Parts: sequence; structure tokens; C-alpha cells
Amino acid sequence: MLGKFAIIGGAIVVGILVLRLAYRLPQRPAETPRPGAAGDPDGALHRLVGPCDDMHGSAIQPLREGKIAFAARLMLIDRAERSIDVQYYIWHRDLTGLLTLERLRAAADRGVAVRLLLDDLGVSDLDAILAELNAHPNIEVRLYNPFGLRWPLAVNYLFDFVRLNRRMHNKAMTFDRAVTITGGRNIGDEYFDTGDEPAFVDLDAIAAGEAAEAVADDFAAYWASRSAFRLERVVPGERRQQGALDRALAQVCDTEEYREYSRAFESDPAIRAISEGELRLEPARTQLVSDVPDKTLGSVLAGHLLVGKLADLLDEVEQSFDLVSPYFVPGRRGTAEFLRLAGRGVRVRVLTNSLAAFDVPLVHAGYRKYRRRLLEGGIELYELKARSSPPARRSDAGTMGSSGSSLHAKTFAADGRTVFIGSFNFDPRSVWLNTEMGLVIESERIAREIERVLAEEYTRIAYRVSLDERERMVWEDPQTGEVHYADPDSSLAQRAFMRALGLLPIEWLL
Repeated sequence: MLGKFAIIGGAIVVGILVLRLAYRLPQRPAETPRPGAAGDPDGALHRLVGPCDDMHGSAIQPLREGKIAFAARLMLIDRAERSIDVQYYIWHRDLTGLLTLERLRAAADRGVAVRLLLDDLGVSDLDAILAELNAHPNIEVRLYNPFGLRWPLAVNYLFDFVRLNRRMHNKAMTFDRAVTITGGRNIGDEYFDTGDEPAFVDLDAIAAGEAAEAVADDFAAYWASRSAFRLERVVPGERRQQGALDRALAQVCDTEEYREYSRAFESDPAIRAISEGELRLEPARTQLVSDVPDKTLGSVLAGHLLVGKLADLLDEVEQSFDLVSPYFVPGRRGTAEFLRLAGRGVRVRVLTNSLAAFDVPLVHAGYRKYRRRLLEGGIELYELKARSSPPARRSDAGTMGSSGSSLHAKTFAADGRTVFIGSFNFDPRSVWLNTEMGLVIESERIAREIERVLAEEYTRIAYRVSLDERERMVWEDPQTGEVHYADPDSSLAQRAFMRALGLLPIEWLL
């Protein structure tokens, strides 16, 4: 019997080694970064956003509501004249994902150079469509940190876990180097308020001027990096199917979901306005903070990571710090930093997901270990409510969402003058493993607006977590006054499982 197991084990090891050799990706040198083509100074996008004044250099408009964020992307794609650079972690094969690809193809048909850089983990089931697009003379597709074996993807982790555990979490779409949209949203129905799944409460922003140029240059560095592979080097040629995109579109457009979404675009004045190019850009000074692509290869020193730049910003906070982070696992160092802020008189408020609202419940196991210590140190914690209600819709959702939602926005506002909007979660994965990016925005108007919105939404969509006079952790619903003495909307089994997971040495993976 032992001999039989030894033979089977040996066969498995040999099989893994064969797969490793057969599907090993060739190493490639970095290229010289090639920025996207700038649009005509008198072109459609420059006329749309207008000139940015010399004192500020950039102009910003936050995008809080999902449908408006989707309409803004389509509007800017339609107005681009020279180049569109696209960089995303997740791109779903669903209604909004396919409609966006259709608009990008239409832009390429009229001569716009389109570059798609997608993290390979987040584009499952899109190989045939991406291969078809890549064959277009004006579209180039690259996959970031790709899997050598296309199916089943999970097998790749057996022989290449260290590399594949690092992902490109960046999110940006840049048009003619003049305008960009960047922030927390991926491309998929749950990010744009459609479909049957609970909507993500998310945030990104339109940015023009120097901010757009900085994002365009950052994209060029990722496009040219050692981790960005031409699609044809990864996806077999036989995966290409003529008409794959049109067939997929026909399926999703022949649905009531599509008809409802179309009606919303026609009837909602705010959506119609942005679709027609009505923007409300606010002059602002901006700084792009971004990890370098070599972080994916594990070859970047700690002092050169994005988190270091954010830590420098925390040193400058004097009065208030409001943080929104869906995956909040501060770790010992982060916890110490937040306690240091509170210790010198800064009001620190954090909004994150509750156990029932997490779309990745495993992360809660990391967060809950630090919750009591943060409360004891004076940090105000709020956790998003999650109930079995329909997805958030514009008619009944507040600025930051409603019940039935899961928090996905990554932002902070400090001292009523500084805002960060980006992809960075305050967790170990964003710090050490994934590449991240975001805009630091100096604008009192935008910062105070976000602070005002959060102050209102803390009482509408979240539980206030605190310690009572007996040092028990309590969750209070500010609207109803209802008090819970355990994670709301969770079972004893769920809480016990989270407690057990918290004992495992997996925090670095979260």
C-alpha cells in the first residue's frame, strides 16, 4: 500500500514539474516606456475640460454613483481622438464589461490607438474576445503577470505561487493624455449599479491636466514592464474566434437587465448630463502616488513603496482623518500609526465592511484582531450594514450606498484640505504584494464635501462600534438606537470560524 502511494505521489510531482517546464513564461526585458499620443489642443477632449490654471495644474470631479461613473467612461471613450490607455485589475464578461469593450472597438475603428493592460487573474472567460480585439490594427492587448496554463488556472499556483500571488490592482482609463478616470472601480456590473448582485459602494474620479499626464506616464511604465506580456505570447492562437464579442453582446443585450439599464440612462437627468459632456471639474493640485511595476517581481525596497508616500502624508495630519477602506487590516505597524495620530489629538474615523457586508469574509479575520485595540486608543470605527435587500439604486441610495451593498471605495480625507482617491486598501496585500495607485488631491472643496458626506453616511449606512462601560464591544445603529453585542447579521458559527482563522499565520495574504 505504501508503495502504491509513493508511486502516485511521485507521478504527481513529475506531473507538476512537467507542467512547470511546459508552461513556464519566458523572461522578457523591460521596454522603453511609450506614452500614449496626446490629443489636439483644440480637440474634443481639450474643449470639454478646458485649460487648467497654472496655480493648480489639474481639475477633478469625484464619481460616486455607479451609473454616472459608467456613463462618464463611455462619454470619454466616444470623444477620444488619438489614444486610450486602459489598465484594470478586474474586467468582467457581463453587461457593462462587454459594452465598454464594444465602445473601445468603435474608437479603434475610427483610428484611435487603444491599449488594454489587464491583470490576468481578473479576465477569466475573456480570452477569445481579447484575442479578437488584439487582432484589430488599432488595438493592443497585454496581460499582466499572466498564467502560463490557461485552464485550470488554479493549477498554476502549485508551481508558481510566489509570482502569481502578486497582482496589478491599478485602475485607470486615460484619454488623449488629457483626461483620466482612476480610483477604486474595476469594470463589471457590481461596480456600475446593475445586475442581481449587491452593488459595490465605490468611488473614482475624473482628472484632467497634470493629473491625467501623470497617470498616462505611469501606464506607459507598466505597459513596458517585465510583467506585461503581449496577449499572443500567452493566449493560444486557436482561442481567437471571429465575432466572439458580437455574440457575447447579443446575449447580454437581449435581457431585461439591459433594457432597464438603458431606460435609466434615458430618464436620469444626471446621467444624461454627463453623457452629453457636462462636467463639474474642480481646480486642484494633485500628486499621483503609485507603486513601480517591479513590485510584482518582489524587487522593490520597502522605502520605495506607495505606502511610504501615504505614511508621509499621515505625518502632516493635524486635526481630522476620515478613512474609507473595505479591506481594513492595519497590522501592528498600521495600528500603532493610527494610535499615534489619535494620541496627538487627531480625530480618526474609519469606515469599513462589517462581517456580513464583506465580499471577502476571510479579510474580517485579520481586521477583528485589531478592532479592540483601535477602540481603546480612541479610534472611531464604523462598519457598513449589510441586509438582504435589493442592490443599491440611485432612487434609494445615498452617496455612499445602501443596505444590500458592500463597501469597495478606497479614500481618505484629512484636515478638510487633502483627499486620496485610489486603489489602495489599508491591508498587507496592498502594502507588500499588489501594485497600487491613487491621486492625492489638494482641494478644500472636495475634501470638505467628502467629510460632509461621510459624517451623514456614518449614521445612515453603518453601525458605530464602541466599548461600553463594561468594556464589551457593541454595535449601535445610529438610526434606530438598536444595540448588538456581536457582529450584526452574523451567526455564532461564522464568528467562531473568523476567530479560528485569526489564529492562523495568514495575515500577510489578506
